[in-house]
Amino acid sequence: MSVAEAYAGSNLDDPLVHGDPVAVEELIARVLCRAHRAAEALDATSEARAILEVAHSFADELATMNPQFDRLQFIEAATADPS
Repeated sequence: MSVAEAYAGSNLDDPLVHGDPVAVEELIARVLCRAHRAAEALDATSEARAILEVAHSFADELATMNPQFDRLQFIEAATADPS
């Protein structure tokens, strides 16, 4: 059984199970945002920069899969300042 199949059995209504691209983009941005905020809170500038680079890598991949993908919005969401 694949990871996707195992996950699918846990919640069949989950948009990630059905491959909803917006839900996937939002999930990735949320995870990157939490990591970026944590790095900034620790004044770990190298780590924050590395997370920004990962966000750009995800944006590159997502843009190739969806021509309407809003790269700037994704990067902003992935590195948003909560204040």
